[in-house]
Amino acid sequence: MNESVNIEVEVSGIDEATKKAERYVELLKEAKTLADESASIKFEIGTNLS
Repeated sequence: MNESVNIEVEVSGIDEATKKAERYVELLKEAKTLADESASIKFEIGTNLS
């Protein structure tokens, strides 16, 4: 015997948590981009001995 049940659930605060998670993802992407750019910079160090 199969019966179906409908359950209504209300979750509060999910929109705010989703926005925070999306912002966190954007910050991680930016951090990765900055790390990749920093890793590709070639530094030259010179000395001038008189």
